[in-house]
Amino acid sequence: MQARLLFRLAVCLATAMLAPLPLAAQTLAPTNGSAAMADSVVSRLVAWRARTDQPVTLSSLTAFEWDSFSVVRAAAGDPMANCSREGLVPCGPDLHPPPGSMIQVLRFERAGRSVYQERIMVTSANFADPLPTAVPRAQATLVTCPDEQGVPLWCVQTPRKSEQKPPQGLRSLDGG
Repeated sequence: MQARLLFRLAVCLATAMLAPLPLAAQTLAPTNGSAAMADSVVSRLVAWRARTDQPVTLSSLTAFEWDSFSVVRAAAGDPMANCSREGLVPCGPDLHPPPGSMIQVLRFERAGRSVYQERIMVTSANFADPLPTAVPRAQATLVTCPDEQGVPLWCVQTPRKSEQKPPQGLRSLDGG
């Protein structure tokens, strides 16, 4: 009798512990059709460029809310000590530049506060000079632009002439 009670209790506990697993698995799945993309915004940029040379809205590659983005230069810092352990972090030399060398850092802000930042460690995700600064979400469409050696870099797409508004001082010239 006591064994039967213990068995039922064990089954109930196991069921209670395993029941939320399918729900948790569903919530961890990527949304907005980005099933093939990793969690890193930089890796999504690299994957986009590998698939197509079409412009991409940066908001389509992010799963968090932000108002503007910037790219800044920062010291690379120390290489990660646990690279190649259990396949967590790759150890390629381009992923671990010498300490003190300058790298680009992608930063996102919301209401003036940083909400996400990521080091750009692969050249295929680098941005062209001048680096974007406080680009509003609505204008954050990226295009490929080659540097002097033909290496593809990311640039913010400039508005077309028809989308540009005249300066406020010339308001009378636009017919209004």
